[in-house]
Amino acid sequence: MDTMASPSPDRSLWGGIRFLYGKFWRILVAGFLLWLPLIITLWVSWWVLSKLVFGIERLIKAIVLNLHALAERVPALDFLALVRYQPGLGILLTITIFLISGYLARYLIGRRLIAFGERLFRFIPFFNRIYQAVVQIRDVFVNRQGTVFQRACLVDYPREGMTAVAFVTSSEQGTVQRRKGKELIAVFVPTTPNPTSGYLIYLPPEDITEIDMPVEEAMKLIVSGGAYLPSRHGWRPGDEFLDETGSPQPDTLPDAETTEQ
Repeated sequence: MDTMASPSPDRSLWGGIRFLYGKFWRILVAGFLLWLPLIITLWVSWWVLSKLVFGIERLIKAIVLNLHALAERVPALDFLALVRYQPGLGILLTITIFLISGYLARYLIGRRLIAFGERLFRFIPFFNRIYQAVVQIRDVFVNRQGTVFQRACLVDYPREGMTAVAFVTSSEQGTVQRRKGKELIAVFVPTTPNPTSGYLIYLPPEDITEIDMPVEEAMKLIVSGGAYLPSRHGWRPGDEFLDETGSPQPDTLPDAETTEQ
């Protein structure tokens, strides 16, 4: 069976020159691409400074000079001679223009576009239900300013004698509480190491153990699978508490015998 033989390399002088020439250009292009982001960044920055910032700076200086010339020609406008040019006004004015433009685009024009898009999605069958559900979830986060997890706690889950780190999500009494006829607290029990999934359970207040631990620290504890021990809020067996640096300290609580004496 015949097989195609690979072409033998050109070992002539001209072949060596072409090899070196191709390698030279490959290395040159690789070096150029390496520096290209920095070159573009410097070029754009210099263009903005020279054309925009320094341009506005020159424009302000020219306006001040024209005002001084006008004050010399018209005695009634001699107060214009009091206007002084201060270096840096161009930079200050440029930043002000960017801030005003960004505010208008983000909070005025941007809001109108978002409102138009929401009205458009409400008229599309099937998608409007999904979109409405997502908007309701978004409103929960926005109305509570992102504090859906109000505080960390401990609960007996999935059975008594087993302790799980959880988060209180709501203390409001609604349909579930009225149906059960008693006060219940909404608690989210996350899974490890992915705390975005978990279980929503309702417990009476007496079944929830409050812990002095920020939500962020409790989340780190869950993600690490228990390997992360919050330094300011943890404890270790053997009556050793942790100080702010994470070093074990002897228990400072008085024991029962000393208290009785």
